[in-house]
Formats: sequence, structure tokens, C-alpha cells
Amino acid sequence: MNQVAPVTQFDPRRDAKEQLLEASLNRRVLDCRSAGQRHRLAADDIRSACLQADNLDPFGLRVAHASIDGALDLRGTQIKVGLWFTSCVFAQPVRLDGAELHELVIADDLGDRPFVGSPYRSELPGLLANGVRIRRDLILSGTVITGAHRTSASLTRSSAIWLTEADIGGRLLAIGTTINATGDRAIQADRTRVGGDVRLVRGFTATGEVRLLAVQLNGSLDLTASSFLPRDGRALDIAEASIGGSLFLLDDPDLNLRPRIHGRLELGRTTIGGRLHIRNADLRAPARGVGLHDYNNVETYGQVAILGQGLAVAGTTRIEGDTIIRGAVALHGADLKGGLHVGHAEIWNPGDIALDLAQATIGAGVAAPGLSLQGTAQLANATIRGPLNLDDAELSHPYDRRCVVAVGARIDGDVTLRRAKASTGYLNLRGSSIAGVLDAQGAILDNPGDKTINLHQARVAGSVRLCAGFSSSGLVVLNRATIDGRLRCGDGTFAWSRTAPTVPGSEPNPRNSAFEAISAVVRGGIDLRWRVTAGAVDFTNAQTSFLADDPATDWPPETYLGGFVYESFAPTDWRRGHGEWDPDVRARWLATLTPDDPQPWKQVARVLRANGNPSGAERVLIAQRRHARRRLVAKHGWRGRTLLDLLADATVRYGHRPHRAILAVIGLIAAVAITLTPATARSWMVTTRPAQTATIIDANYARTAAARSPCSAAGACFQPILYAIDTVIPILDLKQRSAWQPSRHVAWLQLGLDAAAILGWIAFTVFALSFTRLGRQ
Repeated sequence: MNQVAPVTQFDPRRDAKEQLLEASLNRRVLDCRSAGQRHRLAADDIRSACLQADNLDPFGLRVAHASIDGALDLRGTQIKVGLWFTSCVFAQPVRLDGAELHELVIADDLGDRPFVGSPYRSELPGLLANGVRIRRDLILSGTVITGAHRTSASLTRSSAIWLTEADIGGRLLAIGTTINATGDRAIQADRTRVGGDVRLVRGFTATGEVRLLAVQLNGSLDLTASSFLPRDGRALDIAEASIGGSLFLLDDPDLNLRPRIHGRLELGRTTIGGRLHIRNADLRAPARGVGLHDYNNVETYGQVAILGQGLAVAGTTRIEGDTIIRGAVALHGADLKGGLHVGHAEIWNPGDIALDLAQATIGAGVAAPGLSLQGTAQLANATIRGPLNLDDAELSHPYDRRCVVAVGARIDGDVTLRRAKASTGYLNLRGSSIAGVLDAQGAILDNPGDKTINLHQARVAGSVRLCAGFSSSGLVVLNRATIDGRLRCGDGTFAWSRTAPTVPGSEPNPRNSAFEAISAVVRGGIDLRWRVTAGAVDFTNAQTSFLADDPATDWPPETYLGGFVYESFAPTDWRRGHGEWDPDVRARWLATLTPDDPQPWKQVARVLRANGNPSGAERVLIAQRRHARRRLVAKHGWRGRTLLDLLADATVRYGHRPHRAILAVIGLIAAVAITLTPATARSWMVTTRPAQTATIIDANYARTAAARSPCSAAGACFQPILYAIDTVIPILDLKQRSAWQPSRHVAWLQLGLDAAAILGWIAFTVFALSFTRLGRQ
């Protein structure tokens, strides 16, 4: 704001009022500096000149380097020309309550370049301008403002500048301004309307609260390279404001100056029509319990740097660069239509909520790559109309061991956690809805004794990628989750430490699981190729389309697969192979798992049978029964039950080989037939004749007529082979055994035939039951 207008030197011997009017009519600046000294100028002379509006040129009244004595009181006046006070020193506050001005400038002569080093700073001990109407600009650049004044606009607080309910048609500029507030506030401008921009920039410093509550700002609020350093923790209050443009809190690369806010920045229910842009800033929350309002003396958070519940931003909200925020960023219920970008910033509020977006609506997504977050990111029930990007983020020191809480959140895009690191806490996405993929490849989640990521009852439209260097030291929970894509765990590491200390408030993990997917539905298939270095794996009652695994390496000994349903096996490397379909390999894998559960065996057999390998399915089921028998023998020794089981295995392979029963019957018939040949059978008695006429037939068939013709009176001729068939096969009656029986002196033969009959009954019963069992499969 360098002066380019011609200058008229002030003459202390002449009337000051006349010189002021004369300089205005000649469109000149009245310079009150002489020999490096400021001349005194009475405030009443300035007031008198201002009130003679007819004698002032539209150029305005311009004074430079004056020392103004007395109180410049322009309350209630109407001044239609601009008032410029350049590098002037005011002895008392300027009073403008209810005045109507064209323009007001109280600045130094280097106001646009405040660090050049002007020896003539502008000094003002206060500005009291409640209800002032200024058609154009209010400029306070380069001015040192002090004071602690009370007005009727507040019953309890004092301020150096009062602009409550003012109306500024142009801009409010405070470039390089310093406000050394000796009381409560530096600026109080509640419900003020500003037609242009408000620029508190380039070294602007306030040692008290700047309160812009409910201001109506048509332009932007620019806080570039500004400093807010209050003593009471209340730094900048823009709550309920309406900003038509953007809100900038940026560094100044030319001056190498960062913005600083050491206190609370309040944005509750503020509406910003443009962007909210914070870059390379230093924000520091007040100490716990400091700076609370009388009407809200209980804080939800311990330390708050940005308090913006209900904040509405039409453009992008960006917190980027080397921004350091010590305290919570509380945007509960905010509406960030242009999305939120917090990449590579630091937000530290250890042991408490650090970033609160609960119930917020965020358009265009949340991008936080490289974010350093100490505390909890709260996203419960938030609606994110785009992706959630936490790539390379570092999450630590959370509240209640929850690094990210997105319970019930709706995310209309991908959730990416690539190479993210989370320690002493977990990512809680329980019941969330994700329209894209959840990609955590390369992420390192370390939370021994508790969960690392929780997708309980979550719905993921894409895939879940816990692969490519993903590491979990704790429990991964996918219970009752629905994943429309794949579950990919290739090259991921999962571990549950059995020796980890019990975490207070954590849910029990009785199975010591490192990975749980109980009742989960994965429609796109499960691709393992993981490393489970410690802990169990639980897929109880889970469902998927295919299982791509390496049975030899992918499954820890403690694996729970009861009710786990899948349709086929797939290769772990899709460029070659067709998956592991060898039933013997699958059987050896299942035999290594504990606890002993027949359901996983039946599922493997079901998959083999459905894919055209019924014999392989039978081999798996046979192996399961043998494995179960070996476990029983190892535990209880040989008993009747295990002996019968061994018999079922040796005969018909538990019903899977029913033809072995037929072979046993044929062998039994052959053995009986050989026994009944004339060379081995001694005597036979015809049972169809009366007992008193029974004829004894010896082996030579030669002593009686019956011997020459070995037939009974009923015509039943003795045939050894038919007799053996009639004995062994219980469902046939060939009239042999009913017609012939061994004589009494060969009773051992009768016992052998009875034993053969019993064995025949057993063989046919096993044969029939085998078909019954097969029919149930």
C-alpha cells in the first residue's frame, strides 16, 4: 500500500483543520513527518474536518505519520469519502460505533510489504466499531493494535477490536497486523457482513481470540502465514459463519513463514462455498480443559485443535504438506462435498480421538496417503461417496485400541491400506459397506492379544486383499462378512501370540485364532498361499466358490473347517496348474488337522465326486475312517468297536467297496463245496424220509440203492455245489439243505455249515447296507 499520491507537508504553525481540508481538495496526502519526527494532530480537528463533507474531495481525507492526540470519535457520523491514516500513532481508541463510512484505512506505509522494515509503524490502542457501515474496504495492515475494551456487545469479554454486526461492503485487510490483546479477545466481529475477502495474512499475529462468529462473508477468508497465539486457548472462532469463497490457512513460500494456531480453531456449523485448504501449518490444541465456553464447559475430546461439528464445505477440504496438528480434528457430522485430503500430514492426539468424521458425509472420498495419526480415526456411520485411501499411513497410540473405527460406514469406492502401519490397535470396519475392494497389501498390523482388522458382518462388493507382504500380529476377523469378490491372502503373514497379555475389554479368543471367517460368504473364491506362523485358522460354516491352496504348507495344525463349503479346487498360481485334486494329498492334509472333524473330509469327497472323481471321493472317505480308528486306538486301545471298524475296513472298505462282500461270498461257497465233495464228506442222511426208514449213504455210495442213486424219495439229488450255495446265500432255497444233512458221526461238519451260513448272512447284510449308505451320499 505504498503512497503514490502527492504529499503536502504539515505546518504546525497553521490551523490543522484548514490543512486537512486543503489537502483533500488538492487530492494530496497531509504528511505530518518532519526531520524524522511526527507532529501532533488533534483528534477533534480530524473530526471537525470529517464532518464538513461538502468541503472534502472524493479523494478523501488522508493523513500520514501523525501522532493523533485525544479520542477520534466518529460514532453515528456519515462520512461519504475515504479516511486514510498511514503510519499514524493514535493516543486513544478510535470510536466508530454506528458510523457510516466510505472507506477506512489505518495502516503503515508498507502495509503490503510488512517485513521490509519501515521505521514508522501504525499504532492503534483499539478500534470500537460495533454496527459500523463501511461502503468499501476496512484496512488495518501493518498496524500494531493493543487494548482490552468492553462494550455493550458482550457482558463478560473484552476485545482490542470490536466489529460486532458491522457491515463492510469491500474487503477487511490485516496484512502483517499485530494485535497484542491485553484482555480476552483480539477481534470480536459477531454477525458481521463482509462483501469481499477477509485477509489476515503475511505475519498477522493475534495474542487473543479472533472471534468471527456467524459472520456473513461473500469472499474468502485468507489466513496465509498468520499466527494466532492466545493465552486462554481460544484462537479463532468462525462457528456458524457463512463464507462464500474459500478458507485458506497456508504457508508463505516467499517469506518462509508458516501459519500457526496455538489454540482451538472453531468451525462448528460453518458453511464454506469454496475450499478449506490447510498447508504446512502448525496447529496446537490448548491443554485439556482450557478455553472452554461458558455454555459448553464439557468437552467430548481431551484436546481439540479443530472443532467443526456440522461443517459444510462445497469444495475440497485439504490438510496437506508438512502440516502438524497437535490435538483432535473434530468434524463430527460434517458435509464435505468435495472430499477430504489429509495426505502426509501429522495429526497427533495420543490416547484419544484424533480425527473424528463420525456421521459425516464426504463426497469424492477420503485421501490420507502417508498420514501420521496418533490417536483414533473415527468414521462410524459416515458416508464416503468415493474411496478411502490410507496408503502408507502410520496409525498408533489409539483410544481404546482402535486405530480406525468405521462401524456401519458406507464407502462408495475402494478402501486401500497399502503399506499402512497400525500398532497397538486395530481397524474396526464392523458392519460397514464397501462398494469396491479392500486392499491391504503390504500393510503391517501389530496388535498382539487383540484384533488387527475387523470386518464382522461387513459387505464388500469387490475383493479383500490381505496379501503381498501383508502382516497381522493379532486376529483378522471376517465373521459373517459377505465378499462378492475374492479373498486373497497370497504372501501374507498371520500370527496370534498365545503368550500375548490379555487386553482389557477385548473379546475372548478361545481358539487362539489368527484368522476367523466364521459363516463368511466369499463368492469370488479364496486364494491362500499364506503363512500362518502361530495360532489357528477358523473357516467354520464359511462358503465360497473355489479354494486355491497348498495343502502341504497353507494350513496350520489347528484348523477349524466344520461346515466349510466350496465347489472346487483352484491353482495358487493361475499361470500353471489346475489346483490340488489328488485325493491322497488331500487326505494327508486333513489327517494333520486338529480337532478331528469328519465334515472337512466329507466336503473334499463331495467336491471330488461333483467334479467327476467318485473313486477319489471314496478314497478320501475311507482314509477318514481309518484316521478316526487310529485316533481311537491311540487314545483307548483296541476295543470291540475298533475291531468291528477294522472288519468293515478289511471287508468292504466301510461300504465303499461292496463287491468285496460278493467276492467273500463266492470264496465261502467254494470252500463249502470243496468240503462237501465225496472225498471229504463221510455220510449224509436223507431228511425227507421217515426216520425209521432213513438210509445212511456213505462216501462210496455203494451199499444201498440210495448209494447207487443219491437222491431222496422226493427226488432231491445231493449236489455239493448247490448245497454250498443253499447254505451260504440266505435268500436262496435250492431244496438241498432242507433235504440233506450230515450224519451224527460227522457233527463237526454240521457246525461248519452253520458257521458258513452265519458268515453268508453277515456278508449279504454288509453288502445291502453298503448300498444303503451309498444311496444316502
